[in-house]
Amino acid sequence: MTRPLPTGPLLAALGLAASLAAAPAPAAVPVTVTVVGSGPVGEARAGTAGTDTDGDGLDDLVDGCPTLASGNPTGCPSAARRARLRWLEGPGRLEARITSPVQACASRARVKLWRVRPGGDARAGSEDASARGRQRFRVPRGARYYVSVSPSYASGLAECDKAVSRIVRVPRR
Repeated sequence: MTRPLPTGPLLAALGLAASLAAAPAPAAVPVTVTVVGSGPVGEARAGTAGTDTDGDGLDDLVDGCPTLASGNPTGCPSAARRARLRWLEGPGRLEARITSPVQACASRARVKLWRVRPGGDARAGSEDASARGRQRFRVPRGARYYVSVSPSYASGLAECDKAVSRIVRVPRR
């Protein structure tokens, strides 16, 4: 059984597809690419393919911090973080403070509040810290709480480590 050949627009589309498929691939041309952005201290940086400015083994085009050497996969150094939690008697709230030598690791960090319970802790809240690394939580009294901050990446600055606070008991009254 033979089928009729396609005609009209379908034939034109098939012909175009066939001519594109049969076209030879263009020859590879070496290209040097220059990326311009701002570095961790605000200085201008430029990189070309195959350049490793900081000597960490990562090409500047894929290095998250091309002027800071690091063995991390992003090319940025690790930055420690500290999480503190305390009870504020006056306002009757818990206050979490996130600190780090790299300000970007503390500001706007996602802070998770955990309530300590037998058999497993329960998440009591999750909020972004302020630009100064602070967040307040209104919580029921008579329980124990702590906060945690997951690891994150501050683009062009550092890989921010995780942090967990000590457990704080909220008074009954």
